[in-house]
Formats: sequence, structure tokens, C-alpha cells
Amino acid sequence: MKPYLFLVPVFLAQLVICQAENPTLLIPQSSLMQTSALIVDEDELKIVEQLIEATTAQLETQKQLKELMLQFQKEREVFVQGNQTKVQAGRLVRTARQIYEMITANHLEHLFAKDYLDELTFFASIAGKTAVSRP
Repeated sequence: MKPYLFLVPVFLAQLVICQAENPTLLIPQSSLMQTSALIVDEDELKIVEQLIEATTAQLETQKQLKELMLQFQKEREVFVQGNQTKVQAGRLVRTARQIYEMITANHLEHLFAKDYLDELTFFASIAGKTAVSRP
């Protein structure tokens, strides 16, 4: 047996003792590892950027929904106060249909009261030739 093989266990034992005393071990990273780390960082940045874009689009949709809901509220008040013309009724039902379609397209039904959705469904069904289905 070669004489230096007896030194391997001694060297490993010294290495373990050295690691226990000084837990920091500097391991040089290859250039391939650094490149892959940059690629991962770029992919992660793209994911976050896409998330920001999607969130911004959702926020804009929700702002539009809020504006339509405020418009519907005003139109309903005007209608109840006596302006029951065909023009006013047409505005009311079109706005209701837009709101209802926006709510269902964005899967937001669970956020609204059943009575409100029923009211939208009623008015929205007047706006279209076919009745709006309610889940």
C-alpha cells in the first residue's frame, strides 16, 4: 500500500476539526455558476415585471368597474325620482349589463351581495335579447 494513503484519513480529520473551529469555508464559484445565477435573476425580474403589469391591469379594470357602479347608482336615482323615459331606462339597463359582464368576466361575483347581483341581472336581461344567466 502506498505510504501517502495513510495520510488521507489524518488530512480529513484535520479538515473536519478546522471546519468546526472556523465554519467559514471559501469555495470558489465557477464562471458557469455565476452566469446561471444572472439568468435566474433576470427570469425572476421578468416574473415580477409581469406580476406588476397584471396587477396594474386589474387595478384599471377595478377602477372602471367602480366608475360604472357610480354611474349606475346615479342613473337609478334619476329613474326613481321620476325621469322614467326610454332614454334613461336604456342608459340604466346598458350600464347594469356592463357592470354585470365586467363582474362575471373577472370572476368577482363572490365579492358582491346577492341582492345587488340580482338587481344587475334583472336590468341586464332587459338590455339584451336573451336573459343573463345567473350561477
